[in-house]
Amino acid sequence: MTTTGMNNDPVALISRSALRQNFSLARRLAPDARVVAVVKANGYGHGMAEVVRILHDADAYAVARVSEGIEVRQVTRSQVLILQGMINQQEADLCLAHQLTPVLGSPEQVERFLQTAALPQCWLKVDTGMHRFGLSPAQVLEATAKLGSRVRCLVTHYANSENQSHELNREQFSRFDELLQQTGLPGSMANSGGVLFHPHAHYQWVRPGIMVYGSSPTGVTLPQLTATMTLQAPIVSLRHIEAGEAVGYGSSWSPAGPARIAVVGIGYADGYPREVPPDMPVVVQGQRVPIVGRVSMDSLMIDVTSIREPMVGEPVELWGEQLPVDEVAMLAGTLGYVLMSRLTPRVRREYTE
Repeated sequence: MTTTGMNNDPVALISRSALRQNFSLARRLAPDARVVAVVKANGYGHGMAEVVRILHDADAYAVARVSEGIEVRQVTRSQVLILQGMINQQEADLCLAHQLTPVLGSPEQVERFLQTAALPQCWLKVDTGMHRFGLSPAQVLEATAKLGSRVRCLVTHYANSENQSHELNREQFSRFDELLQQTGLPGSMANSGGVLFHPHAHYQWVRPGIMVYGSSPTGVTLPQLTATMTLQAPIVSLRHIEAGEAVGYGSSWSPAGPARIAVVGIGYADGYPREVPPDMPVVVQGQRVPIVGRVSMDSLMIDVTSIREPMVGEPVELWGEQLPVDEVAMLAGTLGYVLMSRLTPRVRREYTE
C-alpha cells in the first residue's frame, strides 16, 4: 500500500481487501460456526465503524463496552455483543434502547438483567480457568434456570490459545464442553487462537479478533494472514552530521562517521512506542534503515546514509507490507495488538482496496 500527496501527518493505510481475506479465512477454518467480528478498541486501531462496514457480512459484532456498542449500532442492524456486559441500570437501559446483547459475567449482572424485564436476550460468560470475567459453572446453571430462553449462548475465553500445548487448554475445554452438554445451549470458545489452532473448540460461534487485522495471536507472523495496516509518516527534515555528534534527547546516539539523518513526522503522541531498542528498523525506498536516538513526542530520527536520494515528504513505513507489525512488536517487547490499537487520532486513517 502506498499513498501520494502526503502532508505532515502520519497515516495508517488500511486495506479493505486484506480485512475481508482474513475474515474469510476464519469462515473457512470454522465452516460450521457463525462468526462474530471483534471490533472493540476502535477496530484494533483500524476505525471501528469502517471495519463494520467492510465486514458487513459478519453474523455478529463484539465490542467491550456499551458506548462502543452504541457506535456500532449506528452502522449495522446485526447483533452487537457487549463483552463486558452492563454495570448499572443506565447501561441496561442503553442496551435495551439500542438493541445490544450483553454478555453477563457476574451474579450482579445477572440480577441487573433480571430487573430489566424488557431485555430480550443475553449471553453468559463462563469462567473456565482464565479468572478475569465469568460465572462459575454452578452460577451458570443457576442463571440459566432463572433466565430461561433469554440465554442464547454460553461463552468462555481461552487463557493460552496461542500455546497449543498448554495444559490449561484441555482443562478449559473439558469444563466448557461439560457445561454445554448440561445446558444444551450453543457455545462460543474460539478467539483467534482458537480459530487457528483448536478446531475441536469451534462450536456454534467463533470470535476472531487479532487475526482479522493481519496479526498473529502468537506474536510470530503467520503466512496465512494478510497485513491490513501500513503505518507511514513523512520525512520532514534532512541534515548531515559528523562523527561523534549526538542526535536527540539525552544525546544517546552518535555516528562513527559522517551520516545523513532524516527526521520523520511521527512520535509517541501518535502511538508509536517510545521504548524501541537500538536500531529498530523502518523502511525507506524499500530498504530497511535504523531509528537512531530517542523517539520524541512528535518525531523520530533515522539514519538514511545508505539511501541515495532521500527527500523531504517521502513516506517512511513504520510497519506494514514490508515490515510486519508482529516483527516490530517483537523487537519492541510487545504485541501487534498493542501497537495497532494505541494509535491516536493524530494518525489519519485512509482506506484502500
